[in-house]
Amino acid sequence: MNKEEILKKSREENRHGDELEKTKKETALNTGYFIASLFLSLLAISCYLGITNGNIIIFSKRIDLADVLWFIIFLSSAIEYGTKYVYLKQKRDLFIMIFWLLGLAGCLMSIAKS
Repeated sequence: MNKEEILKKSREENRHGDELEKTKKETALNTGYFIASLFLSLLAISCYLGITNGNIIIFSKRIDLADVLWFIIFLSSAIEYGTKYVYLKQKRDLFIMIFWLLGLAGCLMSIAKS
């Protein structure tokens, strides 16, 4: 093979993006998700400890801010581990997803009571 054929083949293989570039994008997304989850968790914990408080009104129904924050955390974590289970087929991810779904169910019951 000459140089032009090798370059043509390389361009064809990398037409959907370089592996290093894909890895960097994935790392950036994971870091952003982690930071957002961390701040949501800290805000939810501060509501639980009484440092902050508030209500959100949805369809004329007053919902406690802490319940909404916990709902977001539980839902996003359940989706994350559910997706990991679908793609990677690891039972550990299935059990973690069930844990987060139980928390989500508890949060929904708390929201329904208010």
